[in-house]
Amino acid sequence: MKKIIYLALLIFTILTAKAQETQKLQLDWLNQNAVSLDSDYLSKIKTGTVVGLGEASHGTEEFFREKNKIVKYLIKNQNYTQIGFEFTDTEIEKINQYVLTGKGDLKVLMDDFRLYKTQSFFDLFEWIKNYNNTSKVKIEVFGFSKIDFTDPYTRDSLMAECIIEKQVKTKAKTVAWSHNLHLARNSTMAGINGLGQHLKNYFGSDYYNIAFDTYQGTVNTLRFLEDGSFKIESHKLELPAKNFTQLFSEVKFSNFYIYLRQDSPLSGFKNSITNIWADWRAPYALPVKLTDDFDAVIFIKNTSSSIMLK
Repeated sequence: MKKIIYLALLIFTILTAKAQETQKLQLDWLNQNAVSLDSDYLSKIKTGTVVGLGEASHGTEEFFREKNKIVKYLIKNQNYTQIGFEFTDTEIEKINQYVLTGKGDLKVLMDDFRLYKTQSFFDLFEWIKNYNNTSKVKIEVFGFSKIDFTDPYTRDSLMAECIIEKQVKTKAKTVAWSHNLHLARNSTMAGINGLGQHLKNYFGSDYYNIAFDTYQGTVNTLRFLEDGSFKIESHKLELPAKNFTQLFSEVKFSNFYIYLRQDSPLSGFKNSITNIWADWRAPYALPVKLTDDFDAVIFIKNTSSSIMLK
């Protein structure tokens, strides 16, 4: 019996030491390759026919601000001309007409945007409208979310079809704005062949995606009421266990961009990153194989609930 206990302790010690060694290698690599968000990191973003901009939640202010910066950069410097959002066509078409013509009251047009009825979205649409006023090439926005589906797989498949059909028709370089869960290239996070996997299968290496992650702070989510209405509530993020998010929190930069090369010490490892649903419910993290699922990660250590439009 003593031999069995000793052997078990020995194996545990060896595995623990190996895990610590691996984590040190990963952290060293991150410290060597991470680019601070305070620097000119935008020029380091690799692009493709479709760029997927993820988010760990639909209610984080800092995600929206950083994604706005990326969208503006891609429009001004990389000739992206259409931006797809996780809205239905009906919800977003009125916004598209606004950014093209300037007609209407944007605040009113955003009334049914739920978690996306934020100051950051308002500012982005205003910026696109003003850009269109002086540009010969017009920027359009479109919705790819679907409500006529029977299961998550069908929804993601339909969303992918929408983006692909739009891009094939227009030949335009396209940004897809959605949740990490949808944009991941493989089924590790969602447990299904999601939107990102369909885009990867069609566009190959011309599909480039960025996950967004955070370590601590607050987030806005929906609470659905019995009468069918909803309230927006702010929640404190659950601090993660020993996962990729915690590893990111130990990097020398609090906020950084990291390109996930396939030869990095993160390659092949499965762990979790932050995941917040539209409503507040567990799990608050989902498994991911970083180098298989995403091309890059933007990590913002401390984040806050999105600023709702008043």
